[in-house]
Amino acid sequence: MLPELREKAVVTCRLCVFLVEVAGREETRTGCVAGIKEYGTLRKRVPRSIKALELLRRAGKDGLKEVLSRGADPDSVACGLYRPRP
Repeated sequence: MLPELREKAVVTCRLCVFLVEVAGREETRTGCVAGIKEYGTLRKRVPRSIKALELLRRAGKDGLKEVLSRGADPDSVACGLYRPRP
């Protein structure tokens, strides 16, 4: 395995800035907000936790479902939009 590929394979979503806690009424789940335009392009600062209602306003119902499905497993290999958390 090439050294560059090994470094990418070692990095997980848990260390990424786009992985946030999505707080709903009854529970909190992790989700990846890299697909939302404002956060993916870093025009807005990515918070550690965000309310589900705010995500509904920004991305709609389908966007919220996508955010929650992308961040379901924080120990998975990070995608191409990975940015380390400061």
